[in-house]
Amino acid sequence: MKRIAHVLLLGALLSLTGCFSFNTYGPIGEPDRAAVVTSPRVAQMADVVVSVPKINDELRKNVSRQLTAQINHYIESAGYFKDVSVFPARLGDQDVMLKFNLTSLHGKRSTHPAYFPGALLTLTIYIWVNGPIYVDTYDLAGELTIEDRTGKTLAKSMEKVDEPHNVGLYDADYAAPGLGSRQLRDLIAKLTDAAVTQLNAR
Repeated sequence: MKRIAHVLLLGALLSLTGCFSFNTYGPIGEPDRAAVVTSPRVAQMADVVVSVPKINDELRKNVSRQLTAQINHYIESAGYFKDVSVFPARLGDQDVMLKFNLTSLHGKRSTHPAYFPGALLTLTIYIWVNGPIYVDTYDLAGELTIEDRTGKTLAKSMEKVDEPHNVGLYDADYAAPGLGSRQLRDLIAKLTDAAVTQLNAR
């Protein structure tokens, strides 16, 4: 009887892990690698447009400001362009303007289907050997338009990141600060790789 009570108590504690939805706003951090493609041009970034639905104007403005600074640093550090200028510097004849529009930053954390039975049947050993507790799923999407100084479009990319990601007790994402930062960094890398490749093909 006592053993059954312990199992029921353990089951109740395990069931406390819930699911929730969120938007990921970074920080995107430093590049994982140098740019796979580079341009001999000088680039400048416009303010990032955050067209994600259902967020208030103040948050949208703050996220835009933060991501503009972070993405500008990311692109410069990765070496995608010969140089990166900052407004109010004027664009030269061969310089380009980068316009990011982030259309979805949605993520969801849910309990991994193996977590409850795995932890219960192994009396929590499953947890301590870093069995997955959560599944984080992402629906990140955006576009990058590269324009010349007259506003003519030279290249445009549209990309998404929608990968599931298992999270165990010892994984960096477990405590959830900066949730989705790596996935957002991957989206920015994919957008920039594709657009700069198009630009170089002109």
